[in-house]
Amino acid sequence: MFKNISFIGMAGCGKSTIGKALSIEFSIKYADTDLLIENEFNKSLEDIKQNKGYKFVRMAEEKAILNLNKDFRIISTGGSAVYSKTAMSHLQSFTKIIYISTPLNIIKERIGNGQERGFAVPDGMSIEDVFYEREPLYNKWADKTVDGSLSVDQLVQIISKFKND
Repeated sequence: MFKNISFIGMAGCGKSTIGKALSIEFSIKYADTDLLIENEFNKSLEDIKQNKGYKFVRMAEEKAILNLNKDFRIISTGGSAVYSKTAMSHLQSFTKIIYISTPLNIIKERIGNGQERGFAVPDGMSIEDVFYEREPLYNKWADKTVDGSLSVDQLVQIISKFKND
């Protein structure tokens, strides 16, 4: 039996990639809150942020999370999910929260300046600023932490080992 898990971490840490890989590996239901938001508004996160602001993206993230339940065995959240105590408490009620901790230099390699990602932060905040602001929140909410610098296959193996914890 695979217990419900959710992933938190910075954009580019691998939440979606690992979530999809685990979903395929174990044939279980998966949700990506960024995709849920994009589908609801029929726009990219960046377009939503540009038109409605970063706070709107964060509220949409909270709403998307609150609409999920234990039927979704694996959940990949947006990087800003940890700003919502309500959303994180909801996830905590039915999932094990796994923080994919990825070094800043790797995040920067993967996402560049992050402008196409719909980063739910005020304009002018650097990737470094966001990383250091969010890191304590990721650590606060995490039940487990994994090393995001490892390969997807390695992470799937590691997470699979504690899927029943």
